[in-house]
Amino acid sequence: SGQITVSQEDAQVTLKEGQTFDTTCKYQSSYFYGLQWYQVRKSQAPQLVSSQSVTGPRHSGRIATHLNTTGKYSVLKVEEVQVSDSALYLCAVQ
Repeated sequence: SGQITVSQEDAQVTLKEGQTFDTTCKYQSSYFYGLQWYQVRKSQAPQLVSSQSVTGPRHSGRIATHLNTTGKYSVLKVEEVQVSDSALYLCAVQ
């Protein structure tokens, strides 16, 4: 079976309410079926916030993602951040 390597910045970000947060996920894989972004809050199950399988932008509420399957990366943006957005944002590739 093929191998997938996924990398993401490993940092804590401090923002003021109303600012925009973004993080990038890069992957290396011989095959690709889709990329998901999850919001993970302490002591809670991961919550799916975006799922994409084709290149391009995707927008849902204050969450915007852009997948580039040629460059093999995805950018997640959280617009107008609120205190309730405090969480880990992790990507998964399949």
